[in-house]
Formats: sequence, structure tokens, C-alpha cells
Amino acid sequence: MESMTINDRLKNLRVENGFTQSELAEKLQIGQTTVSAYEKSHDPNIYSLIAYADFFECSLDYLVGREKAPLPYALSPQERELIQAFRALKPQAKAYALESLKLLRSHLD
Repeated sequence: MESMTINDRLKNLRVENGFTQSELAEKLQIGQTTVSAYEKSHDPNIYSLIAYADFFECSLDYLVGREKAPLPYALSPQERELIQAFRALKPQAKAYALESLKLLRSHLD
């Protein structure tokens, strides 16, 4: 079985997270043609790999093929959205949100 290339991994991360090449390019502040080249055959430089790893919250080892999964604790887009929303709350609202989640979880168990 052929292993995935860096290019394959970059494309998979983009697709799995629901971004078009243009949307990802905007987020990473690079050109859409650069994203396309990285996904086809051009190997990104270390700074671009770091930007991808930071944005997708994965390791550089995953991107270069030293790990099979992005991270054992990789977050789904929905989980990332929840964390971002939580971080934007004021401390009192965070405490309320945590208590609400605990109450919701206790009713589902």
C-alpha cells in the first residue's frame, strides 16, 4: 500500500475540514494557486508546514508522514467551534456554560 504524500495530507486536511482552496488560502494568507500547488506536487517550505500544522492543530510529524493520524486527540470542526465560542465568553459566562454542559451530560447518561 502506497503511503500518503505531504501533498495528499494537506489536501485531506483541507477537505475533511470543509474548506475550499480559496477559503484556506485566505485563512493562511497565501494565494489559492499556492494551496493548489502544495496539494498537487510542490512541497511546502517549513514555514508553510508550520502554518498548516497550527491551523489544523496537527503535528508536523503527521504532515511529513511520520505519524499516521493528525493527533490522537484531534478535534472535529464542531468541537473547535465550541472551544472558540467558549474562549470568547466572559469568566462568569464560562462558569455558566460549564455547569450547563454538566447538567446536560447528566441527563443523557
